[in-house]
Amino acid sequence: MIRRDGYVVWVQYFSRELSRSEGRRVPLRLAVKNPTADDVLRAASRLGWEARKLDLRYPSQWWRPSSAVLVKPDRQMRKSQLLLLLAERMRG
Repeated sequence: MIRRDGYVVWVQYFSRELSRSEGRRVPLRLAVKNPTADDVLRAASRLGWEARKLDLRYPSQWWRPSSAVLVKPDRQMRKSQLLLLLAERMRG
């Protein structure tokens, strides 16, 4: 098992075009159209968190170009809480 400090956040988690079964992990009201890794990086920096872009492809949609971001929050939290905070910053 590879141990990382922080959470791997896939851009697909925030995509308005995907259903929950296809990989979206935030509510539709917080989802955005065509999210990018730069959007996630900006949201993380607004929250004061460390983040860096990873050059990976989303495993269940490996044929599509994609990316992920490694996010290190400043305090301990669940990944679901982290995703909601990022989504709120991306929307606002």
